[in-house]
Amino acid sequence: MQFTETVSVKIPNLTKSYTFLHISDAHVAYAAPDDPEDVRTHAAHQTKAWMHGDIPPVTVFENVLAGAKEEAVDALLMAGDCIDYISESNARYMRDHLPACGVEVLYAFGNHEGGSYTEVIDDPKASYPELAPVMMGTPDFWVRDYGEFLVIGVDDSDQNVRPAQVEKMKEQIARGLPILLLMHIPMKTPAIEPSVMKKWGTTFMIGTDEDPDSTKEFCELVKSAPNVAAVFAGHIHYEHTGEFAPGRMQYVSAPAFTGFVRKVLVEPS
Repeated sequence: MQFTETVSVKIPNLTKSYTFLHISDAHVAYAAPDDPEDVRTHAAHQTKAWMHGDIPPVTVFENVLAGAKEEAVDALLMAGDCIDYISESNARYMRDHLPACGVEVLYAFGNHEGGSYTEVIDDPKASYPELAPVMMGTPDFWVRDYGEFLVIGVDDSDQNVRPAQVEKMKEQIARGLPILLLMHIPMKTPAIEPSVMKKWGTTFMIGTDEDPDSTKEFCELVKSAPNVAAVFAGHIHYEHTGEFAPGRMQYVSAPAFTGFVRKVLVEPS
């Protein structure tokens, strides 16, 4: 499998190296052959909207799954918006394909996982039950414990981290283990802000002056905790690598539908 880039995250005292793949924004729009015509039409329309060249997003995504299995990675890190909208077929697609792909998948909730183009969704978290089976049982905040370090997934898809999530993060940081943080929306930093503003004309990040206090607290907590070794995100639709704290990097993935796949080597320092 071809990787767009390979990065190394150094963690002290690891007894072995680990390999992950990092993607985001696959924007899979799937409809089953027996779905109603309007469902199939909408999926086809959205597939065309996100088409890169002549390869549908679902094909690119399945190539990523096959590549993860081929590489025998420790896990595939999916930083949200891997479905284009919430629907029974899209959720079922992920519930069927992720467990069957042959590697562990660690999946963070994005704004498209709770969104829709065709109806107003008052509570984007309403899709939690449909996606919980592929998000460690709890899309809001989950922890994968590798013994030597943790991978933590946080739902910040509405550009907000709630007080309960902040408290859970504090508890995990207090354990003292190194942490890889996976979330959809990246943190605002001096390294990323200028390019986001140039592309989008808005902050499009968490940790801004307009954010709720709990979101600001979460970002400061992550930046000040020395055991948060790296942050992995997506959302902005281009690649970015830059410090979120001195010597510690935030890695943002370009859309997977463009073929962007980041190989992450977690290695002893």
